[in-house]
Amino acid sequence: MYAIAFDLDTTELSRYYHTQNYNNAYYDIKTYLETKGFTRQQGSVYFGESVDAVKTVLAVQGLAKKFSWFAPSVRDIQMLRIEENSDLLPAIRELDE
Repeated sequence: MYAIAFDLDTTELSRYYHTQNYNNAYYDIKTYLETKGFTRQQGSVYFGESVDAVKTVLAVQGLAKKFSWFAPSVRDIQMLRIEENSDLLPAIRELDE
């Protein structure tokens, strides 16, 4: 499993995004990445259960190609290889009992 984690510079995003409501950019990214096999995990982190490293790189390149505002607005972007996805929510919920 691979993940994409990114941080957008909202000042730059507000400059380059095609409408005044630049928050729609996050929806655009989500919609695009879903077509490439990724699901939003939280915030700006997307998991691809059935993608490999090449498909992950191609998805990021596709974002930059499809959306002219994406590359100039990215402050940081990382590809992560996830060996195992362990949900820790039960561990903290157990403390409340």
